[in-house]
Amino acid sequence: MKVLYPWKMIGRYADDEEIEVGGFDEEDCMTRLISKIEKHGDLVWYSGVSDEDYVAGEYIGRENFIYD
Repeated sequence: MKVLYPWKMIGRYADDEEIEVGGFDEEDCMTRLISKIEKHGDLVWYSGVSDEDYVAGEYIGRENFIYD
């Protein structure tokens, strides 16, 4: 089952681990990413997820995308 959060972000750490987190808003996602620094090292890159349900981290639902 796929869980759809209002926001989804991804981060890469100093140990090359990439972790995707979901949350209620961007701040919630960043808090979750930051909480993993102790285990994985510095957060070297992060971004909002863009896929069939998200644009720049914010959920919009695939039914709202317009395809040409």
